[in-house]
Amino acid sequence: MQRLFVMFPDRAPGVGLVLLRVGLCAPLLLQWNAPWTLRSTALAVVIGLLLLGWLTPMATVLAGVLLGAGPAIHWPWIAVALALLLLGPGAYSLDGGRFGRRVRQWGSTRRRGRTPPKE
Repeated sequence: MQRLFVMFPDRAPGVGLVLLRVGLCAPLLLQWNAPWTLRSTALAVVIGLLLLGWLTPMATVLAGVLLGAGPAIHWPWIAVALALLLLGPGAYSLDGGRFGRRVRQWGSTRRRGRTPPKE
């Protein structure tokens, strides 16, 4: 999944992505029906995935499908789902923790028998 996104923004842009994910959950909560059906189960799963930031691309596609297949099509919220899909999960999500920025050191100095340079 790391190849799908250029970066996992943190600080203010990361908080903006968290607010975008929470904001996308609002119209999904408004579509919630009282009886427990397959649609309400799908809504619960998508809302949970979006709030946690886990499998963000799949969750946003499902959110867009659920918003487009509802009783009234919510075009502005579908645009928000598309924006979140294109921007990615951000640093403050489970996806960001799992697939986010990493520092890799190729070749350890201990394996080669050399001591690391002193600072």
